[in-house]
This record gives sequence, structure tokens and C-alpha cells, in this order.
Amino acid sequence: MKKFVYIFLLLITSLAACKKERDKLDVVPEPGSTGDAKAAEFLKSLRVTGVEEVSFDSVSNSFYVNLPDTYNAEEAEVILSMQQDIVLVDSLDKPINGNVILHAYKGTPPLRFQLRDKSDKKWFYFNVYFNFSGTPQIELLQKEIPINASGANLPLRFTAKVGSIPSSVEQLGPIVKISNKKTGFFMESSYYSLTTPLYLGATEELITNDPLTMEFKFFNQTPVVFEGIKFTRGVPNLYATPSYKFQYSYKDTLKAAGGYFLPQEKYTVKISSDFLAAPVSVAAKVEDAQMLTLDKIPANLPQGSYLASFYEKETLLGKISIQISNFETDCLETIWKGDVNKALDRNVEPLSFSKGDVFYAKSLPLTFGSADTNFDVNRLPRLRLRSPGKTVDLAPKLVVYDWAVAGRSFALGQYTIPADLPAGEYAVTGIYTNRFETQPYWSKLKVK
Repeated sequence: MKKFVYIFLLLITSLAACKKERDKLDVVPEPGSTGDAKAAEFLKSLRVTGVEEVSFDSVSNSFYVNLPDTYNAEEAEVILSMQQDIVLVDSLDKPINGNVILHAYKGTPPLRFQLRDKSDKKWFYFNVYFNFSGTPQIELLQKEIPINASGANLPLRFTAKVGSIPSSVEQLGPIVKISNKKTGFFMESSYYSLTTPLYLGATEELITNDPLTMEFKFFNQTPVVFEGIKFTRGVPNLYATPSYKFQYSYKDTLKAAGGYFLPQEKYTVKISSDFLAAPVSVAAKVEDAQMLTLDKIPANLPQGSYLASFYEKETLLGKISIQISNFETDCLETIWKGDVNKALDRNVEPLSFSKGDVFYAKSLPLTFGSADTNFDVNRLPRLRLRSPGKTVDLAPKLVVYDWAVAGRSFALGQYTIPADLPAGEYAVTGIYTNRFETQPYWSKLKVK
């Protein structure tokens, strides 16, 4: 995706003719002086029902919605006034009819929306932050909190006067301070969301019998303090390391990071696929509190795509997908349905789609480039779905994924389950233009 530099001024006007009607406020972005596209070419104004104070930051292309103390709607109604021939689009770049966005703002990420012209040649992104003043109303549901190497999932409930997280471009999220009044120890971290663990590095200081204090500080709000907190060792988290490595030879060491792992515990790896009669279990070694290893991949495993599941005794810690072969080869790295941003992960769940579903496949070798690269769809494989009674080839549609953090783009294949495909389970392989056929993906594709 092209990166633009936008410079524009802010103009705020009110639609209300009298004070009684001042419940809606238009914020009008003015044209910038440079850039390939300008905010005013797309958006005339933005207002939020029931809110008077809205401002605009031209540097970050962000609106700030200052919610009144009495505001407690479950969803904010954001109303856009767009220029002629401009449309609102969804996360899949599909046009949306209408100009109203309902956003569940409490403790969730800021609203981000995209406007495009109907010719599909220009686009513009806007952010909308929601914030309150005063003291937020937050409930701590339990004081004993499990922690692992990823951090802690804080058992919180946001009831009132909590805006988006973050509620300002100036803050990554609320600042959480944890302190031990007895020893004087304290640490601070940024909180991102209810579904993202709060990273806490000093676990040895946090797992203690001393009661701890936890303080929450939202942007421009009064801190909320909880006393008598206790952290306990939770189920270890686990992920493949290095994250980029997917293909393994039989001599390679399979590594999983996370923790916290205990040397006295028993750890195993179960290697499985829908094409093995039974999983193969192998003992894993504790290298240290943050690392498990499998030094030798079983030689009796056929070359192919597998799921490796790591256990502490009988407790599942995590799963990673891998390709085992004697040499680097063309293969299917991951297949998934839904958000295209999952291209940066590997799906570890069985495939189950409905007729007509659209899904993605990331195949190796990847074709890298920039947003201006003319990617060739012919370098992507057709997917062959094979069952005892039916074989069908699915042609790829080219999707270019913009990996913004790395400053690179790469090609993905988008596929559609035929509406007339019989229900059942299908082995999935990739067929390249040189007629090379990959090993089957570790999970069969169940068509409902």
C-alpha cells in the first residue's frame, strides 16, 4: 500500500442552530498543500451522535472524540459526510452502502476506516479515538492473576467512562503500574486490550506472597488503584522460534520459546497430520525457563506437512505447523479463512469451510516486492482438492499483502469453494505451472 504524507488544516463547524440542538458536531478536514491525495477530497465532515467535542489531528489523520461524562452508549454512531463519488469500504476493500459506522468503543482499538473513490485509484485512511475525562469505572473480577512469559490477562470489566485503547495517538495504551509496598519494587507497562496479555518482565519479583498494588492510568484521566493483587504461575505460552522458519530437515532442531518452563516437568511433542494413522510423540528438552527443544525429528516420519503440539504433562501449551523434508521444496505454508492479515501467522486449526467460502493460501517460495511490483498470478499454485469420489482444481486470484512493518509486499492466493462441490473431506495439494505437486497440507479440508 502506498504511503502518503498528508498536510492539512482543521476547521470545526457546528450544525446546530441553537444550544438545544448541539448534540452533533461536524469536523471538516481542510485540503493539504501537497501529497497524492488530500483528506478533503474524500471527507466533508465527521460527527458523532450525542457528542459536542470532536477535534482533528492533521499529522496522524486522526479524529479525537471527547465523550461527555454521561455518555454510556454501547456503540458510538459515527456519521460521515463524504464527497461525491467517494465510498466507504470494509476490511476486504469492498464498498459499503451508507455513511454510518457503529463502533463498540469501550476498551477496544480506535476506529479505523478507509474511503476510496469509485474509480478505485485513490484512497485515504482515518482514525477515530474516543476518550473521557474524570475517573474511569473499572472492575477487577479477581485478585489472584496467572502469569506466564507473555504476561498476564487481566480480569477486568470496563463499565463506564472508558474510551478506546489507546484513546490518544500520544499513548500506546493505559499505563499500568504494579508495586510492592513492602520491598519498594515497582514496574510499569502499557496495556493494549482485554484480549492481549499485559507484558510483565520481572516475573520473579511478581510471584510473591506480598500483596501488590496495581494502578491504571488512562490518557487524561484519574488513575484507578487496586490493592491486594497476587500473581501465580500460569500455563506457559509457546511459539515457534525463529518465527520465519517453516521447513525443517530431519537433522534440524525444532525450537519453541515461551515459558515459564520448569526443569522438573515432563514435556512432549506430538507430531500429527490427517495422513498419519496416529500422532508420533517425542520427548522435548528444557533448555531453560524460556526454551524447549526437540533435537532430532523422528526419521520414520514421511516427508510432508505436520502439526507439532507441545504438552506439559497432559496440558497443551501450543501448536506450530511445520514442513519436514530432506531439502527446501515448494509447499503450502498456511491456509485460512477470514482476515487477510493472518498471512503473517500460520493456521494451526483444522480446515472447515462452507460452499462458496472465500479463503487464502500462502505458498512457498514467496514472491516478494513492493506495492508497485507487477506480481504474476501464474507463480501461485492451483489448489487441488481430492476426495475418493471427487477431484477439483481451484484457480488462484492474486492478492498482494502489504507487509508495512517490513516495508515489503508479497503475493497470496485467494480461492473460492465451488457452490456445487459435494460435502466431505478433501486432501489439499498445490499444483504449480511446472506441474510440480506439493505434499498434502497437514489438515484435510472439510466442506460442509
